[in-house]
Amino acid sequence: MRYSFLSILTSACLLVVSALAASPGVADEISQNLTLTAALAEADYPPFYFRDDNQLVGFSIEVLDHVAKTVGVRVQYQRLSWPRVLQSLNDGRVDMVTTFSNTAERAPLVVYTGIPHAVERNHLFARNDSDVSYDGNIDSLAGYRIGAITGYSYGDDFDHASYLAVERVLDEPTLVRMVLGNRFDLAVGNPFAIRLEATKLGAAEHLRFLDPPVNRSPIYMAFSRKHPLALDLAAAFTAAILQFKATETYQGLLDKYDLRGAGFSE
Repeated sequence: MRYSFLSILTSACLLVVSALAASPGVADEISQNLTLTAALAEADYPPFYFRDDNQLVGFSIEVLDHVAKTVGVRVQYQRLSWPRVLQSLNDGRVDMVTTFSNTAERAPLVVYTGIPHAVERNHLFARNDSDVSYDGNIDSLAGYRIGAITGYSYGDDFDHASYLAVERVLDEPTLVRMVLGNRFDLAVGNPFAIRLEATKLGAAEHLRFLDPPVNRSPIYMAFSRKHPLALDLAAAFTAAILQFKATETYQGLLDKYDLRGAGFSE
Protein backbone atom coordinates (compact mmCIF):
# COMPACT_ATOMS: atom_id res chain seq x y z
CA MET A 1 0.00 0.00 0.00
CA ARG A 2 1.32 3.46 -0.93
CA TYR A 3 1.11 6.45 1.39
CA SER A 4 1.66 10.05 0.36
CA PHE A 5 4.05 12.18 2.37
CA LEU A 6 1.16 14.54 3.18
CA SER A 7 -0.95 11.70 4.58
CA ILE A 8 1.90 10.50 6.78
CA LEU A 9 2.64 14.03 7.97
CA THR A 10 -1.04 14.70 8.73
CA SER A 11 -1.37 11.47 10.72
CA ALA A 12 1.77 12.28 12.69
CA CYS A 13 0.51 15.76 13.48
CA LEU A 14 -2.82 14.40 14.70
CA LEU A 15 -1.06 11.94 16.98
CA VAL A 16 1.00 14.76 18.48
CA VAL A 17 -2.05 16.98 18.90
CA SER A 18 -4.07 14.19 20.50
CA ALA A 19 -1.27 13.40 22.92
CA LEU A 20 -0.92 17.05 23.84
CA ALA A 21 -4.65 17.45 24.40
CA ALA A 22 -4.73 14.36 26.59
CA SER A 23 -1.85 15.48 28.80
CA PRO A 24 -2.78 16.53 32.36
CA GLY A 25 -1.11 19.93 31.98
CA VAL A 26 -3.34 20.97 29.10
CA ALA A 27 -6.47 19.61 30.76
CA ASP A 28 -5.66 21.51 33.98
CA GLU A 29 -5.04 24.74 32.10
CA ILE A 30 -8.35 24.82 30.26
CA SER A 31 -10.75 23.36 32.81
CA GLN A 32 -10.81 26.19 35.34
CA ASN A 33 -14.46 27.19 34.77
CA LEU A 34 -13.46 28.61 31.40
CA THR A 35 -16.13 30.27 29.23
CA LEU A 36 -15.28 30.94 25.59
CA THR A 37 -16.95 33.62 23.48
CA ALA A 38 -17.54 32.20 20.00
CA ALA A 39 -18.11 34.68 17.19
CA LEU A 40 -20.73 34.17 14.49
CA ALA A 41 -21.64 36.43 11.59
CA GLU A 42 -24.91 38.34 11.90
CA ALA A 43 -26.09 36.84 8.63
CA ASP A 44 -27.25 33.23 8.90
CA TYR A 45 -24.97 30.64 7.27
CA PRO A 46 -27.03 27.46 6.95
CA PRO A 47 -26.46 24.62 7.55
CA PHE A 48 -23.63 25.68 9.88
CA TYR A 49 -25.51 28.28 11.93
CA PHE A 50 -28.91 29.91 11.53
CA ARG A 51 -32.04 30.91 13.42
CA ASP A 52 -34.97 28.49 13.49
CA ASP A 53 -38.02 29.37 15.59
CA ASN A 54 -35.87 32.00 17.29
CA GLN A 55 -33.31 29.38 18.32
CA LEU A 56 -29.69 29.32 17.18
CA VAL A 57 -29.15 25.97 15.48
CA GLY A 58 -26.88 24.40 12.89
CA PHE A 59 -24.20 21.81 12.30
CA SER A 60 -21.32 23.88 13.70
CA ILE A 61 -23.40 24.82 16.75
CA GLU A 62 -24.22 21.21 17.59
CA VAL A 63 -20.65 20.03 17.02
CA LEU A 64 -19.18 22.85 19.10
CA ASP A 65 -21.63 22.31 21.95
CA HIS A 66 -20.67 18.63 22.03
CA VAL A 67 -16.90 19.02 21.85
CA ALA A 68 -16.92 21.89 24.36
CA LYS A 69 -18.51 19.54 26.90
CA THR A 70 -15.84 16.96 26.14
CA VAL A 71 -13.07 19.52 26.64
CA GLY A 72 -14.76 20.87 29.78
CA VAL A 73 -15.47 24.47 28.79
CA ARG A 74 -18.60 26.56 28.32
CA VAL A 75 -19.42 28.51 25.17
CA GLN A 76 -21.38 31.71 24.69
CA TYR A 77 -22.18 32.98 21.21
CA GLN A 78 -21.81 36.53 19.94
CA ARG A 79 -23.13 37.63 16.56
CA LEU A 80 -21.29 40.41 14.76
CA SER A 81 -20.93 41.76 11.26
CA TRP A 82 -18.33 39.73 9.40
CA PRO A 83 -15.72 42.54 9.40
CA ARG A 84 -16.18 42.83 13.18
CA VAL A 85 -15.75 39.06 13.58
CA LEU A 86 -12.34 39.33 11.92
CA GLN A 87 -11.38 42.45 13.87
CA SER A 88 -12.51 40.95 17.18
CA LEU A 89 -10.41 37.85 16.57
CA ASN A 90 -7.45 40.10 15.84
CA ASP A 91 -8.04 42.17 18.99
CA GLY A 92 -8.86 39.22 21.23
CA ARG A 93 -12.34 40.54 22.03
CA VAL A 94 -13.74 37.14 21.09
CA ASP A 95 -12.03 33.85 21.87
CA MET A 96 -12.90 31.73 18.86
CA VAL A 97 -14.84 31.37 15.65
CA THR A 98 -16.99 28.35 14.88
CA THR A 99 -16.94 28.25 11.09
CA PHE A 100 -13.77 29.37 9.32
CA SER A 101 -11.91 28.57 6.12
CA ASN A 102 -8.19 27.92 6.54
CA THR A 103 -6.46 30.55 4.40
CA ALA A 104 -3.04 32.18 4.42
CA GLU A 105 -4.68 35.57 4.93
CA ARG A 106 -6.49 34.46 8.08
CA ALA A 107 -3.68 32.41 9.63
CA PRO A 108 -2.09 35.40 11.46
CA LEU A 109 -5.37 35.94 13.33
CA VAL A 110 -6.03 32.48 14.69
CA VAL A 111 -4.81 29.03 15.66
CA TYR A 112 -6.85 26.48 13.72
CA THR A 113 -7.96 23.08 14.91
CA GLY A 114 -5.82 20.39 13.34
CA ILE A 115 -8.75 18.90 11.41
CA PRO A 116 -11.97 20.36 9.97
CA HIS A 117 -15.26 19.50 11.63
CA ALA A 118 -17.18 19.75 8.35
CA VAL A 119 -16.81 20.05 4.61
CA GLU A 120 -19.04 22.43 2.68
CA ARG A 121 -20.09 21.30 -0.79
CA ASN A 122 -21.45 23.77 -3.30
CA HIS A 123 -23.57 22.33 -6.09
CA LEU A 124 -25.17 23.75 -9.18
CA PHE A 125 -28.97 23.60 -9.20
CA ALA A 126 -31.59 24.19 -11.87
CA ARG A 127 -35.30 23.84 -12.55
CA ASN A 128 -36.57 20.30 -12.92
CA ASP A 129 -37.79 21.04 -16.45
CA SER A 130 -34.35 22.27 -17.53
CA ASP A 131 -32.10 20.14 -19.72
CA VAL A 132 -28.92 21.61 -18.19
CA SER A 133 -26.29 19.00 -17.36
CA TYR A 134 -22.88 19.12 -15.68
CA ASP A 135 -20.10 16.54 -15.66
CA GLY A 136 -17.58 18.42 -13.53
CA ASN A 137 -16.08 20.39 -16.41
CA ILE A 138 -16.46 24.10 -15.66
CA ASP A 139 -15.92 24.92 -19.35
CA SER A 140 -19.19 23.15 -20.18
CA LEU A 141 -21.10 25.90 -18.35
CA ALA A 142 -20.18 28.58 -20.90
CA GLY A 143 -23.29 30.06 -22.45
CA TYR A 144 -25.55 29.54 -19.42
CA ARG A 145 -26.83 32.33 -17.18
CA ILE A 146 -25.43 31.41 -13.76
CA GLY A 147 -26.37 32.86 -10.39
CA ALA A 148 -24.05 33.12 -7.38
CA ILE A 149 -23.91 35.12 -4.14
CA THR A 150 -21.87 38.27 -3.73
CA GLY A 151 -18.75 37.74 -1.63
CA TYR A 152 -18.91 33.95 -1.70
CA SER A 153 -16.12 31.78 -3.08
CA TYR A 154 -16.90 28.61 -5.01
CA GLY A 155 -13.32 27.46 -5.55
CA ASP A 156 -10.59 28.88 -7.76
CA ASP A 157 -11.77 27.13 -10.93
CA PHE A 158 -15.24 28.67 -10.74
CA ASP A 159 -14.21 32.04 -9.27
CA HIS A 160 -11.58 32.66 -11.96
CA ALA A 161 -13.59 31.43 -14.94
CA SER A 162 -14.02 34.88 -16.47
CA TYR A 163 -15.67 33.40 -19.57
CA LEU A 164 -18.73 32.34 -17.55
CA ALA A 165 -21.84 34.55 -17.48
CA VAL A 166 -22.10 34.76 -13.70
CA GLU A 167 -24.37 37.30 -12.00
CA ARG A 168 -23.94 37.86 -8.26
CA VAL A 169 -26.96 38.47 -6.02
CA LEU A 170 -27.39 39.31 -2.35
CA ASP A 171 -28.58 36.04 -0.79
CA GLU A 172 -29.99 32.52 -1.18
CA PRO A 173 -33.68 33.59 -1.32
CA THR A 174 -32.90 35.82 -4.30
CA LEU A 175 -30.86 33.05 -5.92
CA VAL A 176 -33.72 30.55 -5.62
CA ARG A 177 -36.33 33.01 -6.92
CA MET A 178 -34.17 33.88 -9.93
CA VAL A 179 -33.81 30.22 -10.91
CA LEU A 180 -37.52 29.53 -10.39
CA GLY A 181 -38.37 32.62 -12.45
CA ASN A 182 -36.08 31.47 -15.26
CA ARG A 183 -33.87 34.53 -14.84
CA PHE A 184 -30.94 32.15 -14.31
CA ASP A 185 -30.44 28.86 -16.13
CA LEU A 186 -28.74 27.52 -13.03
CA ALA A 187 -27.12 28.75 -9.83
CA VAL A 188 -24.64 27.52 -7.25
CA GLY A 189 -25.08 27.01 -3.51
CA ASN A 190 -24.88 24.51 -0.68
CA PRO A 191 -27.75 22.01 -0.76
CA PHE A 192 -29.10 22.58 2.75
CA ALA A 193 -29.32 26.37 2.38
CA ILE A 194 -30.93 26.19 -1.06
CA ARG A 195 -33.38 23.48 -0.02
CA LEU A 196 -34.30 25.52 3.08
CA GLU A 197 -35.20 28.56 0.99
CA ALA A 198 -36.96 26.53 -1.71
CA THR A 199 -39.08 24.81 0.93
CA LYS A 200 -40.10 28.18 2.39
CA LEU A 201 -41.34 29.12 -1.09
CA GLY A 202 -43.14 25.79 -1.50
CA ALA A 203 -41.01 25.08 -4.54
CA ALA A 204 -38.50 22.40 -3.50
CA GLU A 205 -40.05 19.89 -5.90
CA HIS A 206 -39.36 22.24 -8.82
CA LEU A 207 -35.58 22.25 -8.40
CA ARG A 208 -32.80 19.68 -8.75
CA PHE A 209 -29.09 19.59 -7.89
CA LEU A 210 -26.41 18.64 -10.38
CA ASP A 211 -23.53 16.33 -9.52
CA PRO A 212 -20.60 16.48 -8.96
CA PRO A 213 -20.16 19.47 -6.61
CA VAL A 214 -18.49 22.60 -7.98
CA ASN A 215 -16.16 22.64 -4.99
CA ARG A 216 -15.53 21.21 -1.53
CA SER A 217 -14.30 23.49 1.25
CA PRO A 218 -13.12 22.24 4.68
CA ILE A 219 -14.65 24.14 7.61
CA TYR A 220 -12.61 24.65 10.79
CA MET A 221 -12.93 26.04 14.29
CA ALA A 222 -10.20 28.48 15.27
CA PHE A 223 -8.99 30.42 18.32
CA SER A 224 -7.80 34.00 18.56
CA ARG A 225 -4.01 34.18 18.81
CA LYS A 226 -4.54 36.78 21.55
CA HIS A 227 -6.02 34.10 23.84
CA PRO A 228 -3.29 32.89 26.23
CA LEU A 229 -4.44 29.27 25.82
CA ALA A 230 -4.99 29.35 22.04
CA LEU A 231 -2.54 26.53 21.31
CA ASP A 232 -3.84 24.37 24.16
CA LEU A 233 -7.45 24.95 23.12
CA ALA A 234 -6.74 24.11 19.49
CA ALA A 235 -5.05 20.87 20.56
CA ALA A 236 -7.84 19.85 22.93
CA PHE A 237 -10.61 20.69 20.45
CA THR A 238 -8.80 18.81 17.69
CA ALA A 239 -8.71 15.66 19.83
CA ALA A 240 -12.38 16.09 20.80
CA ILE A 241 -13.48 16.62 17.18
CA LEU A 242 -11.50 13.58 16.07
CA GLN A 243 -13.19 11.49 18.76
CA PHE A 244 -16.66 12.88 17.98
CA LYS A 245 -16.33 12.14 14.26
CA ALA A 246 -16.16 8.42 15.05
CA THR A 247 -19.58 8.44 16.75
CA GLU A 248 -23.05 7.66 15.44
CA THR A 249 -24.18 11.04 16.76
CA TYR A 250 -21.82 12.86 14.42
CA GLN A 251 -22.90 10.68 11.49
CA GLY A 252 -26.51 11.53 12.31
CA LEU A 253 -25.71 15.26 12.19
CA LEU A 254 -24.24 14.83 8.70
CA ASP A 255 -27.59 13.39 7.60
CA LYS A 256 -29.64 15.96 9.51
CA TYR A 257 -27.87 18.89 7.84
CA ASP A 258 -27.49 17.30 4.39
CA LEU A 259 -23.70 17.34 4.48
CA ARG A 260 -23.13 13.93 2.91
CA GLY A 261 -24.23 14.83 -0.59
CA ALA A 262 -26.87 16.69 -2.52
CA GLY A 263 -30.54 16.48 -3.32
CA PHE A 264 -33.91 17.91 -2.34
CA SER A 265 -35.26 14.56 -1.16
CA GLU A 266 -34.01 12.69 1.90
